[in-house]
Formats: sequence, structure tokens, C-alpha cells
Amino acid sequence: MISRGWLRCGAPPAALAWASALSLVLSVGLTGCGDRGPVSAPGVLTARVVSPNGAEGAALVTLVGPGIGAVGAGEGRVFSEAHGDTVYVVVVNPAGGTLRFTLQVADTTRRPAGTLVEVSGPDDKVRGLAGYKLEIRP
Repeated sequence: MISRGWLRCGAPPAALAWASALSLVLSVGLTGCGDRGPVSAPGVLTARVVSPNGAEGAALVTLVGPGIGAVGAGEGRVFSEAHGDTVYVVVVNPAGGTLRFTLQVADTTRRPAGTLVEVSGPDDKVRGLAGYKLEIRP
């Protein structure tokens, strides 16, 4: 029954089999060329304190992970101190607003673990940490 279908198309069965095999090889080969995800490389990540209260004045953050390098200001001022694979960061925005900083890492696919230790509002009053989180993104 299949051979009759091949004959009705006007192409010999061997030619159609060859075309099918070639199509299969090309589709498998092209599938391997797809996106392989992030590539391990040094780069810069941005950390941001996400606040349920809006504008903030300052935060103390602990970062833990291999290959953390220089820490820089995103908005306001940033102070940091490293001890092995742990980096302590204080980010201050005197006008109140977003608390953001950058960090150089040896491998952008391995983000450091970040912990908010303390947050204060623009009025310098310490806030509870409920509802806060630290985002670290490329």
C-alpha cells in the first residue's frame, strides 16, 4: 500500500527514502545548534533590595560565594569588605530610594547567595525584614 502511494507521487521510493533520511539528519543536526543557556564567564551582576515600603535609606547585605570581586555603587554610596568567600556590603542612599549595587564575579552563571542583614528607612530607623528580598541579576 505504501509503495502505491510512492508511485502516485511520481518519485521512485529510493529517492523519497533518501529525502526522508536527509530531512531527519538535518533536523537532528539543527536541534543541536539551539540555545545552550548561559555561558560560564566573568561579568557584572546587579543586586537590588526589593522593599515592601518603597524608598529606603540603607541596607547591610552579606554575599557568600566564590569569585566575588569588586563591589560598586548603583545608586548612592557603597562600602564593602571581603573575608574569603564572604563579602559584607553596606549600601546607602541618603536621599532615600532604591538600594542597588553591582558586583564583579568570576562566573555569572554561579550567583552568590545574598542575605539582607538589616534595612533602615530614609529616616534612619531600622525596619523589620518581613517582605524584603535581595535580587541578584545579570
